[in-house]
Amino acid sequence: MLKLLPTILFLILSQQLYSQSREENIPINLKKIEENRVYHSNEVGVKAHFPNGESEWEKYLLTHSKYSKMPRKDKAIGRVFLSFVIEKDGRITDVVITRGLNNKCNEEALRLLRSSGNWVAATLQSKKVRSKGNISIGFGLNSPH
Repeated sequence: MLKLLPTILFLILSQQLYSQSREENIPINLKKIEENRVYHSNEVGVKAHFPNGESEWEKYLLTHSKYSKMPRKDKAIGRVFLSFVIEKDGRITDVVITRGLNNKCNEEALRLLRSSGNWVAATLQSKKVRSKGNISIGFGLNSPH
């Protein structure tokens, strides 16, 4: 019984400590939450895009891709699908592969997107906002990317 007494006292005291009410309010900054919101393309007025449009994106991929220099064993045919965030200043962040091909092609797609420079941010009511982007990069297909 004496060995059990310290355990019982510990449990009773710890319950008392955790059951005390917290009377202070935790402030929530709604303005900051709204500023950091990531919008989907259907929620914005002007969608985020690569500078000078789709044709420039294609040129960028053609001139910067290292796919043709990959060893044959690393090459795959298909598309790597990526999801990412375009920040208000155009930076690309939070890049995730949503569907890949193989390690080398996945790494090349990540490298291409991350090194593509700043994009044109999405706007909502003439204000730049963070937005979600989705893109696929093709490898070994008739269309280069």
